[in-house]
Order: sequence, then C-alpha cells, then structure tokens
Amino acid sequence: MSYQQIAIEKFGSASTLHVSDLTPRAPADDEVAIDVAYSGVNFADIQMRLGFYPDAPKKPFVPGYEVSGRVTAIGKAVRDIKVGDAVVAGTYFGGYASHVTIPARQVFKLPASVDLAGGAALPVNYFTAQLALFEMARIRKGDRVLIECATGGVGVLAIQMARHVGAEVTGLTTSPHKKGFIEDLGAKAYTRDEFRADSSLRGYDMILNASGGAQINWQRARLGMTGRMVCLGISSGVKDGKRNFFRMGMAALQMPRISVIKLFNDNTGIYALNALHVLRDPQWIERLTQSMIGVEQMGLRPHVGKVFRADEVGAAHAFLETKQATGKVLLQWTSAN
Repeated sequence: MSYQQIAIEKFGSASTLHVSDLTPRAPADDEVAIDVAYSGVNFADIQMRLGFYPDAPKKPFVPGYEVSGRVTAIGKAVRDIKVGDAVVAGTYFGGYASHVTIPARQVFKLPASVDLAGGAALPVNYFTAQLALFEMARIRKGDRVLIECATGGVGVLAIQMARHVGAEVTGLTTSPHKKGFIEDLGAKAYTRDEFRADSSLRGYDMILNASGGAQINWQRARLGMTGRMVCLGISSGVKDGKRNFFRMGMAALQMPRISVIKLFNDNTGIYALNALHVLRDPQWIERLTQSMIGVEQMGLRPHVGKVFRADEVGAAHAFLETKQATGKVLLQWTSAN
C-alpha cells in the first residue's frame, strides 16, 4: 500500500500545495499508527502556507492538526487503544497525510455519536471551544454569549456548547446568506455590519473573537460588567488567500494595546488563546482528551461543510480562505473508502 502526504515547501497561494509519497514508520512503545481517513483543514493551515504562522516548523513541513481513521499498529506500552479501532487524533503538524504515527496520548476512540468524517472535525474545534468557553471565560447558565466566528468549525461547536449550559447565544457572519445557518443552530444571527451598527446590542458576558485587528476594540465595548473576551487569532490579516504583508502588518498594528489601568474602570477582561501552545503540555493534553466525553454528553454535532479529495488540497484551501465554507472542511484519503 502506498502512502502520501502534503507538505508546504514554499510560501504562496493554494496552488503551491501538492501530494507526494510518504514512507511510514513503525510506532515506538508509546505510539499509535493510523491509516488516515480524513484530515481536518483549519484557517491556521492557510496562515502557515502564507508564511504568517510563527509556530510553524521550518520548510518543508507537513501541516495539519487533526485526523480520523483506523489504528494499524500500536506500541507495546499502549493499553487503551487496539488495532482496528476507529479513532480521532490531534497531530499538532503532520496531519495532511494518509498515515500518521503519533503518541498514544494524542489519540482517542471515535465517539459513538459521530462518523469518521465528523470525527476529523472535532479535535481543533472542540479543544479550542472548550478552552475558550469553559476554561477561560467560564460561561454559565444565563450568560449572554457573542460568537464572532459563528459559521466556522469552532463557532458551530461553541454555539452548541454555550446553549447546552443555558447561555443565550448570538452569532455573527460577514455573509448575509449564512444567517439562516446560524439560526438553525439555535442562535440569534446578525451580519457583522448589522451588529456593529446597532449600539443597543451590548452587555455581553462573553465574546469569542477570531478576526483580531481593529475588530477587537468595538467588540470589547459591547461587553457588560465583568464580561470576558477571548481572542483566537488575526483572521482579518488574510483575504482571499493572498500573501499580503501590508494587510497582515496593518491587522497586527491595529491590535489594541490594552491598559490594565483602563480595565479597572471597565471591569472587563480579555484573554488571548493559542490552543497549540496549550496542547504542548502533556497535562493539558490529557485533561482535554478526557473532556472529549463532553461530545456525547452535550450531544454535539460537528458540521462538515465540504469534503475534498486529498489531491484537491489547493481547492480546499481556496474554498476556506474565500469564506465559502460553513463548518469544517476536510481532506479525504483513499483509506476512507
């Protein structure tokens, strides 16, 4: 059986990505080998491809944070996973491949409520939402929650998770035709421009921001007393998948420098979340992996917006970076057939 991978060999447009051969390796004592069915595509992958992701390895490297598939081999110290198990795994780079060998602590059995495609839509989205909503913002019943990235993979799960605990949820989108999608998830829906123009929409207990840049200040002003904002990134620095240093630089310059003295007057808080850094800590990996039981307890349903063949990776990136997607975009390998 031949195995393949997709590496970032140079920075640039989606057309720079291509499939190449991969030589798999046997698992070490504490590792698991997986034939991959689906690889998740994340906005961070686009930033890596453009050269705007400081945590990325040196070129060439294989991007990808998550996969689903079936276990083909295990190390002799592995106890909870066996050959043949359907699993989901966080890969923390290396996920754009038809076969991965990774530490067993990053692998968990596929929840019974989702299929392999849905499984590949879980790790990054669920861990990010879990950290933002419950570890940082500590939302609870009755809270008013604003999800800026409401139609993306993180946003879809964040809406469901917030509603599960009894929060009142509002979702934003830049595309008017996606408002119905947000409403179907049980949240109020506005375009970002509509929401910004209506100054009566304020008093939120938690805001999840993904665009960064100039969007942070006006959104932060909509927090209520003791409200918390969690920032996930600077997606406003990228448009249409083009490598634009000026746009990224402007987005970074427009990020507010927030004074603690001023926060005393506002009685609000702001967090910045880099889930990759959290998931470098073995204790947090174990903690978040154990929290995956929440997928079934909360009845979460990841939304797979579109599946591309692995050799269509360029089209997959273009689909995501031009904001055509709702939910998760996946790459499908032949082992999914």
